[in-house]
Amino acid sequence: MALGLTQAQILALFFTNIFLGIHLVTFAMALWAQLVKNPGRGRKINWLLVSVTLVLGTIGMLDATLGTVLNIEAWSGGGLDVFTNDSWINDVRVVDQIIPPVVGDAMLTYRCWIVYERNWKSIVVPVFLWIAGSVLSVVIIVKSVTIKSASGVNDPSLTVFYGVALALTVALNVITTSLIVIRIWRTSRNVRRYIREGHERLIYVIRIIVESGLMYTLAAMATLFTAVTQSNADYIVGDCLVQITGIAFNLIIVRFDQNLASRSANQSQIDSRPTVPRSLPSSGGQRTAATREIPILDIQHYPDAGMKKAASSGTIAVATQSRSSSADDMRM
Repeated sequence: MALGLTQAQILALFFTNIFLGIHLVTFAMALWAQLVKNPGRGRKINWLLVSVTLVLGTIGMLDATLGTVLNIEAWSGGGLDVFTNDSWINDVRVVDQIIPPVVGDAMLTYRCWIVYERNWKSIVVPVFLWIAGSVLSVVIIVKSVTIKSASGVNDPSLTVFYGVALALTVALNVITTSLIVIRIWRTSRNVRRYIREGHERLIYVIRIIVESGLMYTLAAMATLFTAVTQSNADYIVGDCLVQITGIAFNLIIVRFDQNLASRSANQSQIDSRPTVPRSLPSSGGQRTAATREIPILDIQHYPDAGMKKAASSGTIAVATQSRSSSADDMRM
């Protein structure tokens, strides 16, 4: 049974609002991390990431708002034609669905360029795919504005352009994400020989990239399938893709911020280890104060013996005359 336009619009409104809620939460967290937390840690604000966060968030809210307006008009007596007729709201919603993938693909390509130390050769294929997809996106916007069709976005004259554009964005995401993961994995193998903690951090980075890229890629593939089959489900996944693009972008920023906060907390614990002053002779015959860390000693009890050193280095045995002495009484 084919999905009707009425059911598709109701489901689109329902799922769009769910993803919009997630988008708004990650939107606020991403802005807070970039505009408040980063300056507090002495890090510079990356205004490019802030701008993209704002653009994707604004488009997500605008698209959801216009979708709600159309539903109100339709169920207030306007009929189902309001979803497909030639109106400025439908034209703007087409633009809303085109811009996020273009911006998201550009940022993914930018991240790949950064990971490969600004080597342009590494992003030749992603840049080519992005340019081709951007050109097709402009064609789709122009044709959707000029075409007068009752089929709306499912008009046969737009199917080919939609399909190719979505295929390009899927290919770009798969290729670019793979390039980033391969680069980080190779670095991880080299770091693992010397620093275990650094290796674990790089594995965490790989997981973040793969999870965010996979979520967006699956949504784009679903949109591609519905566009090629000219199903009314295209209204559902198309509206959701607008929100998912912003969610995937924001999650990378939020999770990196959480990882940075965890590292800062661990570093604070290391820096707060107790130290005691120790007097050392200076060149002038006077004694100056230096600082050294207190070594961690293994304290053992020997009830029947006097004070003695344990066989192993760094271990001290202490005689106790009472078996009920607690470890807290012997802290150094």
